[in-house]
Amino acid sequence: EQMEFIWGNFQSLTECHCVAYSPNGAQIASGSDDNTVRLWDAKSGAPEPILEGHTETVSSVVYSPSGTQIASASEDKMVRLWDAKSGAPGPILQEHSINVGGVAYSQYSAPLASGCFGRTTCQFGTHSNPSRSLFNVPSFPVFPTSVSSVVYSPSGAQIALGSYDQKVRLWDVQSETLEHTLQGHTSIVTSVVYSPSGAQIASGSHDKTVRLWDAHSGAPGLILKGHADRVNSVVYSPGGAQIASGSHDKTVRLWEVASGACLGVIQGFNGWVTSVAWKATPEGSYLLTGSEDKSVRQWEIKKEGEKYKAVLYWSSGHEVLTVRDVVIEDAQGLSEMNARLLRQRGATGNALSLYA
Repeated sequence: EQMEFIWGNFQSLTECHCVAYSPNGAQIASGSDDNTVRLWDAKSGAPEPILEGHTETVSSVVYSPSGTQIASASEDKMVRLWDAKSGAPGPILQEHSINVGGVAYSQYSAPLASGCFGRTTCQFGTHSNPSRSLFNVPSFPVFPTSVSSVVYSPSGAQIALGSYDQKVRLWDVQSETLEHTLQGHTSIVTSVVYSPSGAQIASGSHDKTVRLWDAHSGAPGLILKGHADRVNSVVYSPGGAQIASGSHDKTVRLWEVASGACLGVIQGFNGWVTSVAWKATPEGSYLLTGSEDKSVRQWEIKKEGEKYKAVLYWSSGHEVLTVRDVVIEDAQGLSEMNARLLRQRGATGNALSLYA
């Protein structure tokens, strides 16, 4: 099923590079090229504190397992920690000599990990005391290429590193040894993520594909093809049965993990889709997107028979909206003009309920 939205004139932030849900799904963090981390109420989309302190583009944001802390990585060579509730700044972690491309918390008492474009991976103590025991990963004293993405396995026992040399490396946290090098991509690996069970890894690349791998053996699995340009971000659904990928081709694709089939395409972004995140709550399953078109948008993902539908839940700000080839239900916060445009293009409900 093709799903297409066209939005215009976003003004709420500059180019959005990364998005993340808090563990309970109640809050969202986004990083941008205006050097800030912005917080949002996940239900309403209302803006919360703006976290200022970085001096260059924020490339990665992540919540601690408890949800009380946020870590942000930046091209200013620093990892900063923040209080997720108040936005108050915490420790500044400085070890990298060049841009920091990614940061990750373990679910357990393992160190906070970060990877950078300076060919190093660092760990910063535990998330209860992240400034303690600063060290480079011993396995890669001279890493062969720049690190673009870093993530812990759900168990905290393994770290996956995506890199500019087209490879994914799996590192054992306890023994500090390289377990597997995953080869198959033909261009830069931009994003790596574990399935919720930890049994599988998905990686996205500039080669326009998403590849699946066995996290234990490193064996290659399915190759997901369909994007017309580089893949910037990949994420598993909370149940692990689907994957969402955001691309330079200005779309998000939904995939079935078991078959590799494309389940739907969300189109109409006015810029690259730079980041995706997926969260399940008692109310439903929600997909978060960040884009070069300056937007943060939350979608509700609904299954209808064998097809999937992405219903726009909220966006970080807009003035002009048109839509085609999709049914929209219960849109909120729209102007009267946009509500009428939606009605003209087949949206359900009456104009008053759409913008009231």
